[in-house]
Amino acid sequence: MRLTFSFICALCFFWMSSFSQDVLYTVTGKKLETKVVEINTTDIKYKNPDNVEGPTYVISKSDIVLVQFANGLTQIINPNPPSVSPPKIEAVDYTAPKAADKPKPNLYYLNPNLISINALALANGDVTMIYDREFLNSHLGLSFLGGYNFNSRMGGLNAFIADSKDKAKKIFDAGLGINFMPRNTRRTQYFVGLLGKYMAYNYQSRVDSTNNQFHYETAQGYQLAIMITNGWVYRISPDFNFKIFGSFGFPVNVPELKSEYIGAPKVYLGYCFGYRF
Repeated sequence: MRLTFSFICALCFFWMSSFSQDVLYTVTGKKLETKVVEINTTDIKYKNPDNVEGPTYVISKSDIVLVQFANGLTQIINPNPPSVSPPKIEAVDYTAPKAADKPKPNLYYLNPNLISINALALANGDVTMIYDREFLNSHLGLSFLGGYNFNSRMGGLNAFIADSKDKAKKIFDAGLGINFMPRNTRRTQYFVGLLGKYMAYNYQSRVDSTNNQFHYETAQGYQLAIMITNGWVYRISPDFNFKIFGSFGFPVNVPELKSEYIGAPKVYLGYCFGYRF
């Protein structure tokens, strides 16, 4: 039992040590596995990760495209590297020689996260934020949306609720989507997927009273819809993206509505711009 526990600890140590190196990508396409100790205005200082007590090496920031840290974060140093190879730099490469240098990393696909705001929702009094996370080499993505409504009444795309409920007002909505990108190597990227969207709202419910008198009380309702989504992502720069999409489907719950609105479709549109990291 003690031997098994020691073996598991050794495996965990070697697994963690394999991810403890920082990587420098040079403008010539080289990848240097290092331990970065300082990044100043002009230079990057680093050490050999196998000898962190050894000498400190220095390389100019103009010779580096980006730094990929051991914790998974990436810092772009030179977003517009020259198209031709610069003069030979005085950098110490203590890794074993390779048959051929790897190509330069594509800066547009280094960051898998995108946080954006839906500009179309603003026209309806909504402040809606969307977070996207890409997986499987940008073939698969998850989307999370959340929004709060400041409008005094229900918006036009929810007219069937506004017409069936007295003084209906949306409070917030939330959603979860999964998207598939058939081609993952283009800066303009099409995607298709499914979106589940939840909307909470309140309205004035008429309550019977004595002597044929009525009064109103605030009540709450909700709607849950499943929709098919089609859209495009435009990678304007490595950090700035546009996304447009349209979702169409039907509610899976039927609140008390007028008969002509039962089975009415659900539409959700997005024109988003945001930051990729």
